[in-house]
Amino acid sequence: MKTLKFKTSAVCGGCVATIGKSLNEIVKPEAWSIDVSTKDKVLTIETEKEAAEIIRQVEKAGYKAEQI
Repeated sequence: MKTLKFKTSAVCGGCVATIGKSLNEIVKPEAWSIDVSTKDKVLTIETEKEAAEIIRQVEKAGYKAEQI
């Protein structure tokens, strides 16, 4: 298991819920979190998935993600 971090375009709890619905298709709900109190709205995720797959899932939800 590795920890990946991404800068996201989420801005509120609704954004987190939408992104979460997409992420939950490929990882367990307890494996990820988004800190909307930070400037970069950081998504932290514990996964064996590749970063590109996580980015695709966030983009599928209509948001941007960039690995940091």
